[in-house]
Amino acid sequence: MATSNFAEVLRVQALRRADREALVDGDARWTYAELDAEVDRHAAALLAAGVTAADLVGILARNTATYVMQLLALSRIGAVAVPLNWRLHATEQSYVISQAGIAALLYDDDFAGVAEALPGLRVLVANGSSVVDGAQRLEALLAGQPRGIRVADAEKAPGDVHRLLYTSGTTAHPKGVIHTCGNVAANHRAQVLELELTQQDRILVSAPLFHVSGLEAPGLAVFVAGATMVLTPTFKAADIAAIAERERITGMVLAAQILFGMLDLDPVPDLSALRYLLFAGVAPSVRRKVKARLPHVRLIDTFGMTECCNGVTYMDAAHEDSKLGALGAPFPGVHIRIVDESFREVAPGVEGEIIVRGEKISPGYWRDEETTKRTRRDGWFLTGDVGRIDEDGYLWFVDRRTDLIKSGGENIASAEVERVIAQHPDVAEVAVIGVADPQWDEVPKAFVILHPASRATGEDIRAHCLAHLAKFKVPKYVQIVESLPRNDSGKVLKKSLRETS
Repeated sequence: MATSNFAEVLRVQALRRADREALVDGDARWTYAELDAEVDRHAAALLAAGVTAADLVGILARNTATYVMQLLALSRIGAVAVPLNWRLHATEQSYVISQAGIAALLYDDDFAGVAEALPGLRVLVANGSSVVDGAQRLEALLAGQPRGIRVADAEKAPGDVHRLLYTSGTTAHPKGVIHTCGNVAANHRAQVLELELTQQDRILVSAPLFHVSGLEAPGLAVFVAGATMVLTPTFKAADIAAIAERERITGMVLAAQILFGMLDLDPVPDLSALRYLLFAGVAPSVRRKVKARLPHVRLIDTFGMTECCNGVTYMDAAHEDSKLGALGAPFPGVHIRIVDESFREVAPGVEGEIIVRGEKISPGYWRDEETTKRTRRDGWFLTGDVGRIDEDGYLWFVDRRTDLIKSGGENIASAEVERVIAQHPDVAEVAVIGVADPQWDEVPKAFVILHPASRATGEDIRAHCLAHLAKFKVPKYVQIVESLPRNDSGKVLKKSLRETS
């Protein structure tokens, strides 16, 4: 009987596409038949270690084939996976472990010190040789499982919890976002449809698997399509370009910084197999440069959040140019509205808060009814982002509600000022915040990273803004910096900028 257990996908693919390559990690490769068999062995090993279907299980590791197998094995036995952000300090990890109620932890050698400092874990499994007190070695557990062993897929309903993903926590402690089995299934259907995935695709996963971009864009949906997942733990532009060339990668997610780096590589890697790049937050001017270098590649802007099980809009190929700057139209099964402060839907083109609902949307936060209630209303998830929807139904991002600068009674969208500054030829990156002002309440301040060898000054940036923006939107202050503070997803921490300004 079919259920909503994602691991069942492997059973189907192992039968229908047994010899097709499913997973690549460096020089190691697994067909679908081999991957399914390895997941059975990992599932049996976890059961032997003492993990049960009732457990929440943390994974503290970099992107490896073992990580993917453990995710699939946890799904197979019916346990709840909690991919942990390995960039966090041990004290922060302890908070997540405690708040989630994690009973078991699977960890790599790199994080043995962190694992040793974590309290209250019933089961510890070391994915390498660094075995802390009380831990069992995965290698030994696997050795006890005969090849050919089969573990039945646990029956799961669409509303059952599949995993927890903890948000970056830029304003408070991390929050555990619930992804149900139904959320994940809906996202996988949407990814296959929107990215037009087939068994011929070879998708690179470089975003960490503790992040929704690594897991779900398209992430594990690769296996639904019968395609090939290629893993890498690196974020370096040159390394990713080399892997994309060697493995004939057809699609990948890239952070803006990596995209900039790939543009500057010499010689240019052979990316003739690449058919799409998925990204967010890239200025139109940069996008034009990418298109000029890679005219055959579909460039996909997106809007999404962990609470939405990744994206809810992708820009379609037909409107890449005519809707430049928009973030696409909603996925099938996703509904998006723009509402005013009274929660009334506004007319096309009018700015307001972006709210969403649909099968992909998380039902709430783990053990946090207050935040869940505050961010849900009448079945809608309140994103806290400001945007508009045009006459054709395409979403345009304006700003985070908290990033609106209130100056002299006017609202200034920091994203708008950033867009203009990013068009200056000497600017590599920019972040704009509001700072206190005795006359205007707040005024814009820009933090600018220049391209190497640039001699542009703050006044040059201001002059550029004066030529493209209303005077009240022009930053009163421009600070040239070498770097910007970021969270674990690569997003600029404007809170940190405000605290130091």
